[in-house]
Amino acid sequence: MRNLKDKLKVEEENLNIELEESHGDPNKMKVALEKKINLYIRFLKEDDLSDLDRLRLENKREWALCHHLILILEKENSKKITDLTKRVYRLEKAVQLD
Repeated sequence: MRNLKDKLKVEEENLNIELEESHGDPNKMKVALEKKINLYIRFLKEDDLSDLDRLRLENKREWALCHHLILILEKENSKKITDLTKRVYRLEKAVQLD
């Protein structure tokens, strides 16, 4: 059990470093978060976890999923805002030409 926790801690720390080194790049952050989610899923399959450890891992997995979804939504919203801004600009330009 202790070995399992140590292994999780090491892998989790490596992924935290990877997240820090992404310097806010959404694509790199998504990859690191996906790795974290898969890490938690992999460790949740272990039979010798206590209920508390299982709950902690599930919470960490949910947290990583939420942040992953936020990154996806931010990218989609940013694209929509950019597209709308371009359309408004073209409409304003067309009105000025008339």
